Amino acid sequence: MVNLFLRQLLSFAGTLALVLTLVFIGVRALPGDAASLRGGIEASSEDVAAIRQALGLEAPLWRQYLGYWSGLLRGDLGESIREGRSVSTILVERLPVTLALASLAFFLSIVVGFGFGLAAGLNPNSSTDRFVLGCTTLGLTAPEFWIGFLFILLFAVTVGWFPLIGYPQEAGAGLLSRLHHLALPALTLAIPRSAQLARMARAQLLEERGADYVRTALSKGLGRRGIARHLSANALPPLLPLLALELGGLLTGTIIVEQVFGLPGLGLAILGSISARDYPVVQGVTILAVVIYVSVNWLADLSQLLADPRLRYG
Repeated sequence: MVNLFLRQLLSFAGTLALVLTLVFIGVRALPGDAASLRGGIEASSEDVAAIRQALGLEAPLWRQYLGYWSGLLRGDLGESIREGRSVSTILVERLPVTLALASLAFFLSIVVGFGFGLAAGLNPNSSTDRFVLGCTTLGLTAPEFWIGFLFILLFAVTVGWFPLIGYPQEAGAGLLSRLHHLALPALTLAIPRSAQLARMARAQLLEERGADYVRTALSKGLGRRGIARHLSANALPPLLPLLALELGGLLTGTIIVEQVFGLPGLGLAILGSISARDYPVVQGVTILAVVIYVSVNWLADLSQLLADPRLRYG
């Protein structure tokens, strides 16, 4: 277990260093000048040069890179070029909205995906199975932005059941109000991921149906409910790594959905920062996303080891 932890830790550090290096190079390769965007249309060439000097953009790229890592090792994510505020402050403000959206979408994905997958896998070639396959096909092929715009048109504009855009950030805003604003965005994120989970759960259950322990249970006269319980216990643990991948997909999916629904989260922040060449914010959001993604994958691997003894003793 100690060796596993050390390998995961080295993998985590290597992945983080590689991704942050690629992001550092990538955002600076984008066309446009951050100093000119910061100065605005009316800024003179002298003003732009002064801004560039103040931001440290006049230094060679290798020196900016060393300064970038020096700040990271001190826990300093830098200051936003566009807003003139600490990147850490911006992340703290934006993160709760994205976490709330991703958590609700993740919950819906698990409930709907595993529910549909179990219903189809335990009843192969039935009308239920065909219905689930049809629904999951639609869920996997429909783009998220299209689903979001469709939900806005139907449930926000036409019938008015949900807010059009926005999210209440006031201190007095209640839980129900926040959930009301997050319902459509979360459902938009959950649909393709629940479809993927349903397909995977169905396939895993169908594979387990031919196992020796199922035939033994049938020969002993075990009822349908008991067999379903055994099938679920053996089929679901291998899907835990998939859950981690789906959670990582949620973090990237929030970028599109937050834009569609006007949610003030990390996705909306990184889009605005890319267009403004706000390097520190782009890097800060990337750091946070990579840390969350790698940590969740590590927890998923550990959960699979705990849930499936065959992996520990095989």
